[in-house]
Amino acid sequence: MGLGGTLTKQVAEYYARGDFGALSRLADTGLMLYALIALFAVVALNLGSSFLISRLLGLTLPFYSIITGLQRMDVSNILGYFNTVCAALLTVAFLSWGWALHGLLSANVIAVSLTLALHVWMLHKLLPDLRVNPLRFDLREAKHILSFSVQLYLTQIAVAIHTQVDKIYLALFVSVNAAGWYNIAGDAAWKVRTVPGLLLTPVMAAASELDATGEQQKVRELYYRSHKYLACFGVPLVLYVAVASRRLVALWVGPNLSMVAIPLAALVLANFFNLTSGPGYLILMGQGILRPGVISALLGVVVNLTLSFLLTYLYGLTGAVIGTSAALVVGTTYFLYLFHRLTKNPFSRLVREAYLKPVLSALVVLAIFFFVSPFNELGWGGLVLQGILFGTLYFYGLAVSRFFDQFDLAKAESLVPIARIARRIIRVA
Repeated sequence: MGLGGTLTKQVAEYYARGDFGALSRLADTGLMLYALIALFAVVALNLGSSFLISRLLGLTLPFYSIITGLQRMDVSNILGYFNTVCAALLTVAFLSWGWALHGLLSANVIAVSLTLALHVWMLHKLLPDLRVNPLRFDLREAKHILSFSVQLYLTQIAVAIHTQVDKIYLALFVSVNAAGWYNIAGDAAWKVRTVPGLLLTPVMAAASELDATGEQQKVRELYYRSHKYLACFGVPLVLYVAVASRRLVALWVGPNLSMVAIPLAALVLANFFNLTSGPGYLILMGQGILRPGVISALLGVVVNLTLSFLLTYLYGLTGAVIGTSAALVVGTTYFLYLFHRLTKNPFSRLVREAYLKPVLSALVVLAIFFFVSPFNELGWGGLVLQGILFGTLYFYGLAVSRFFDQFDLAKAESLVPIARIARRIIRVA
């Protein structure tokens, strides 16, 4: 319901200001709100299923948001991996013992309970002076949190509409089969989008902290750096998937479903373009400004609901793909316009520093592959090897075009020490 992002934003702001009284009040109130939502779900759905219990134990979410707000994504990600691996191992063990459905439920409960305990312990290590007690929740703080989270939730609803409405229209006007084909393409495109989207995880908390300390120049630099890294890793991925979509679909679901290839290529490109609104949206969110994001999200929803309805009725699967792609492009373009008008950040700098060289480098390498080694006859192994070669040539193109600077190389070395070798090879801007 938008609470996770709200808590992350407020934690980063209060922590940057050193206001631990407000931080404690926020943690108490956030935990109480999550507890009340979980309790309401349990009562409403009659204390029923494994889904329900997992939601009740979803009280890990406020702790996750607080840790993320402290910009310790390394810790929050490790805890997330622990939950997944623990649940998987326990599920295998309990099912092998013949526990059936109760085994699935028990594995889920134990894994999430252990993860919750680890979240509490880790939060105590990071903030030893913070004593979380939901009974000390503050009503005014709750109103403040909810007023912000409702606006945030509107943008989340927009995502749900973009990913679901076309399947409803296709099932209504065409057939369930067409809805299934679209679902294959849409689900794959969304998974491709999430890979470069992981790069944006720290942006909102960082923006909130920088804004709280009045470092506006660093906020601006954060915007361009976020786009630069998003383009660096996202552009080659989406272009490679789009160009190789026909072969990927043939290997994945068989040549009889080749009609999925074009929707996959279109939706991959449209979803990545939509992702380019992410850095600006997260930065404005960190600054407490949600209006541009809400307006552009509502515009995209209106376009999708109306245009997709008409195009799906007239042209079936093709119309559905065009409708959703157009809605994503319109909403994203309008947001970028609003963001750059509000912040006065030059849009030309964004294109020049972040996207121009990655797009040109990726297109040149793909053009060479298209004429020298087409995708048509490749198997999975061939696609993987060609992908590795593509990535190597792509990054070589970025290196010789001076896409990277000293800051980029220093960051790479801090993460992967062997990257210091790159300083001897790469020409920096």
